[in-house]
Amino acid sequence: MQRHLRKAALACLAAGFAQSATAQAVCDGVVVFQCATDAEPREQITVCAQDARFSLVCHALETGEPYDDTPLIAEAATTWFRWQEGDDLRVGLGFWSTDLGAPVTLHASLPWDDMEEAVAQDGPAEMWLQSAHWHPDVDQTLCLSQTVYADTEALWAPLETRGPIGLFFSQDVVVPEPNAVGVAEVMPLPSGEGLAVYATARPNAATPVWWQLYEGDTVDVIAREGDFLAVAIPTYGVTACLIRPEQLYTPYQGPCATGWVDGTYLDRVQ
Repeated sequence: MQRHLRKAALACLAAGFAQSATAQAVCDGVVVFQCATDAEPREQITVCAQDARFSLVCHALETGEPYDDTPLIAEAATTWFRWQEGDDLRVGLGFWSTDLGAPVTLHASLPWDDMEEAVAQDGPAEMWLQSAHWHPDVDQTLCLSQTVYADTEALWAPLETRGPIGLFFSQDVVVPEPNAVGVAEVMPLPSGEGLAVYATARPNAATPVWWQLYEGDTVDVIAREGDFLAVAIPTYGVTACLIRPEQLYTPYQGPCATGWVDGTYLDRVQ
């Protein structure tokens, strides 16, 4: 692992020793991911881990000056996270952009040594930023492969705070109750856009939206708080979110993720 990190660091230094050294200080904590794009003037993406959160800064490679007014933040306990081992290692980490009012995901594809269960010393590495997957046109910012730096070991300290999958993506504990549990269909929306799935039942402009539903979608409803309904969302290969009797009156643990939607636009069908 250490040999790989040194090699990755040298790849970053190939873009310029002074620039890379400056970039290390653009966010607080330990640098987890870093890469440079082919934009002119040259820009760099840096992800740092500190305590129980990650921050992402897009900045000028030469000066370290950030492009956004505020860093993109990922709360490790509830953010979208993907770790998939195979022929390569696929990592995804979701950030909320206050400036854009939208999620942005950092994706990485790294060489993986399955025998050692570690990032391999050699092989192609890719990294890119991507807009929300539900947008009609998905925007991507691609990094240059030779500039990719990844310290995957630094991921785990913040992620120790993650609870059961039932807390993703909701920041609120969801307790299923019989009078709320059922199936609903998304009704036509005035805007014609999707129905936001919020991280809390008290959303405001800064509340992260990690999922979106569309007219005609059916979804399992598991709890209510005021005008908002908690819904169970099948992710990570799960196909059904039915609530069993023993799951009533206790905090929902999964296997589905959860979030909150405006109940005005859900029609109960079951």
